[in-house]
Amino acid sequence: MPAVVGLLLALWFVDPFIGDWDGMDYTMLSLAGYPSSMALGRNLFIFGNHALYQIAHSLFNVQPERAYLIFKYAVVAQAPLAVIACWVLARDFSRSIHTATLAALFLVFSPVFVLYSGQVMTDVPSVLLLSVALILHYRGLQKESAWLVLAGAALLGLGVNLRETVGFYAPWLIVAPFVCGWKFRRRPLAVVALSCLIFFLCAAGWLAFWFITDEHYRWVWFGWRESMWQETARHPVTLHNLRPYLAYFFVTAPLLLVSLPFALWNEWRERKLSPLFLLGAMGLLTDLMLFLNYSTAVNWRYFLTGLPAVAPISANFLIRVLTRRFRNVRIAFAICVTAVLALALIFSLMIRPASQQFIARRAMSKEYRNQLRNVPRDAIMISGSQTIAVTYWKAIGAGDWKTIGTGGGWPGDDLEPLIQRYLNENRRVFLDADPRWWLPCSWQRDEIPAIVRLQEKFSFRRVTDTIYELRPRGEAGVTDEPHLEKLLPENRPEDTKKCPPISS
Repeated sequence: MPAVVGLLLALWFVDPFIGDWDGMDYTMLSLAGYPSSMALGRNLFIFGNHALYQIAHSLFNVQPERAYLIFKYAVVAQAPLAVIACWVLARDFSRSIHTATLAALFLVFSPVFVLYSGQVMTDVPSVLLLSVALILHYRGLQKESAWLVLAGAALLGLGVNLRETVGFYAPWLIVAPFVCGWKFRRRPLAVVALSCLIFFLCAAGWLAFWFITDEHYRWVWFGWRESMWQETARHPVTLHNLRPYLAYFFVTAPLLLVSLPFALWNEWRERKLSPLFLLGAMGLLTDLMLFLNYSTAVNWRYFLTGLPAVAPISANFLIRVLTRRFRNVRIAFAICVTAVLALALIFSLMIRPASQQFIARRAMSKEYRNQLRNVPRDAIMISGSQTIAVTYWKAIGAGDWKTIGTGGGWPGDDLEPLIQRYLNENRRVFLDADPRWWLPCSWQRDEIPAIVRLQEKFSFRRVTDTIYELRPRGEAGVTDEPHLEKLLPENRPEDTKKCPPISS
């Protein structure tokens, strides 16, 4: 039943287009069969999608502009499988169907899980692979089966190629065997050492291959690393990040977070270092490690990594405590389910306006193709946050545009010389001054003043209500006024209210 509910929720809240802007990157890379520059490359996700597209293209002549549907609904199909895997994992550790079902419901009604079940993103597939890896590894430990242990380690390593934070579970491979009763003897130690080696090869092997054999990949990877350093400097990890960190942790699974400290303490008091305690501690450690990354304070989805591991111990604690109180496990289970449903309803009402706003903004990337029809197919576009849309539509063959990017691709002080160089080469440069693409938050706060100063260096010709062509200063007949000062944060008080606080 939880799996069916998970599937229905995924279909109900499925994203109208691709999803987060990272998903657009994944879609383009999946079509090209090339790894992402982010971290370890997300190879398993990208090349799995690439294989799906090649099959669909060969059998059904699916065109590139429809490929995102394959990738998105592949994630939708994995959502109920992830719920089932979470249920099995909790059942194996707790030996209780009620605990397993409650743990699965924590996942099913997690707002993060629901929203990312319908996007071309790696979060839900990583939950599935992580849960299956832990199931195989734990069963291998119980049966003293080296093959199951090694298979679990391999899947855990492959999970790192979906979501790098899965790598935080590496200590499980070392500690769990001895918590489960393995002895410090030659063969068990050899299996543990081999499992760690297999994990490392599966986790980093793909990155090593591309890094060694592909010069272009090395270049883009170092570019990604540089942009991460810049973002870390802009958003340092401080105690001010604790509030959004705890808020996102809470929203991921409210009842779970409230009960987790008591669950860990109760399990330790009754059974000391049991497999269930170790699993919960590993999940909590994974979530605690997230605090050291600046992006945790601005992105809520990362806590899904720890959810499959902390859900069983919290569910087990709640069922046992309420069973002792009401002397009936069914009543205890019904109370827990009611609480989960009530919290899910409350949070859905609370986050729905913001969620709809983000979904609508992402869907604009789909419609941005209509804007690109107003400019030449080889235009140079300055499109702010829709830079990714320009890149996407180019990748599927709709045009041959180039972009002057935002964020990590922003040219900084070279903006004006770069535009002038394009004009000297008789290239046509266009600026989309739509305020929706220039939010006065985060990195764009620093980019907007540079955009406004373009009025002093170039002349403008209006193409649409928001798109202007940049021409050399004083060119005859080019006299339109774009009034770019309207983009400045001080002229947009309603937009700046929505900006997250900047760490000092």
